[in-house]
Formats: sequence, structure tokens, C-alpha cells
Amino acid sequence: MSRLAEIQQQFMQYLLSDGADTQHGQIQSVMKANVSEQAGISANDRLQIYANAYRIRLKETIETDHQLLGVYLGDDLFDKMAADYTRQYPSSNKSLRQFCDGLPEFLQQDAFFKQHPIIADLARFERRLLNAFDAADCTRASFSDLQAISPELWPNCCLRFHPSVQIFTCNSNAVEAWQALKVDTAPPEPDYQSPRAWLLWRGESRLTEFVSLTTEQHALLLGFIQGNNFADQCEQMLQWHDEQSAPMMVLQTMQTWFQRGLIRAVVSS
Repeated sequence: MSRLAEIQQQFMQYLLSDGADTQHGQIQSVMKANVSEQAGISANDRLQIYANAYRIRLKETIETDHQLLGVYLGDDLFDKMAADYTRQYPSSNKSLRQFCDGLPEFLQQDAFFKQHPIIADLARFERRLLNAFDAADCTRASFSDLQAISPELWPNCCLRFHPSVQIFTCNSNAVEAWQALKVDTAPPEPDYQSPRAWLLWRGESRLTEFVSLTTEQHALLLGFIQGNNFADQCEQMLQWHDEQSAPMMVLQTMQTWFQRGLIRAVVSS
């Protein structure tokens, strides 16, 4: 390893180390030997300026990715979350886009924040929105593509979904709280009475959209995503519909998916 690469590695270790860590002082001493005093600012102060700037940038990333989570928490709790998360989940990727990927898990496991599960749900929902927005683009199929297939072949038809399609499930009213915060109104009190499911995607206008799913809609969508064909899904819908209405329900739902641009292809199983 070259001397420059060694110093760069030591500097990263210094930035990523926790000030309370016993090794932090050792790393700091090593780095001070490679940093000169400048304009009356000591080597220690110059190192601290870099370290503070680095942590501020990470906090800004959390604020950007989870704006409404920050509003929900308020300044003090957000600062606590950002500091604790940065300490436990130091950045390990060259891109800051992935820095907050572990935030929902942190909020779910942290002794303080896990007392309020809606907080982790809010973080997971906002990450789903980001994933939908950043997903790869591709062509989208239309309902006419299905109509072009002979009806006798429909039972074996499977769907391939646009990369932006996401399913979000939670046991709280996190999405309702997010919607309230989005329009600057007070969020409802946390409600953990029943599981909820939501469909998220990036529309053709490149805006991220989402809708709530009933139990049967969630089952239908999940089945198609898992590779089940039209006949399989019609049979599954018999849990909620009779033999005549089940195929119609599946077909009408598929037509809505095509209209929303959720489907990229129709294939035969």
C-alpha cells in the first residue's frame, strides 16, 4: 500500500470512529502526525472540523431522504436518531443513496425508538417511495396486449411488473400519518389495530404514486408477482367471490394495473 493510500485509509477510520470509542484517541494521534497547523488552527481542530462536516453531511442525507419522518419526530428526537444511527451504521458505500437503507431496522431495534413502531414504519414507507422513484425504467404494456392474446390462452398468462412496483405492509397507520404531514396537518394518533397494505409505483409522468390495497387486492397482486398465472389467481379469488364474479374481478383489476402503467409484459406460463 502506498503512503498516500495508507493516510487516506487512516483518515477514513478517523471519520468513521466514534468519539467515545477507545480506539478513537489512538487514530486521532496517528492522524495528527499527518496534519499540519494552518492559519493558527491546530491539527486537532482541523481534524475536528472535517469530522463535524462529515457527520453534518450524513445528517443532511437523512433529512433529505426522510423529510416527513423528521417532521413527525421533531428537532430533538430527529437529532438523537441521526446521531445514534450514524454511530451504529457508519456509511460504507461511496454513494449516499444507500446510507439510510438500514434506518428502518435501526428504528425497529433501538431500545428507545422501538417503543413506537410507527416510527420505523414511517421510515420504511419513505424508503419504498425512494426505491419506486429510483427504479429502472422500461416499456409498459397496455391492456390491448392482453386483448391480442386468444382468450383460450389467458388461463396460462402471467404478468411481469414495472421495476418501480413496490408493496408496503405495516401494522400501523404510518401512511395515514405521512399523508397528514404532507399537507401540513397534525398526524392521527398511532393505531396498531390491523395490518395494512399499500401499492407504490412510479407513473408514466415520473411521479411516485400509491394506493391502499384490500386484503383480496393484496393477495391478487402478490400472487401475480410471485409468478402465478391467470387461472391460479382466479381460483385464489374464490375465497372472496363466487365462480362467476372471480374472473371478472381479476380482469377488472388487471385492466386498472395496465392503465396505471404497472405491467411491463404479459407472458405465457
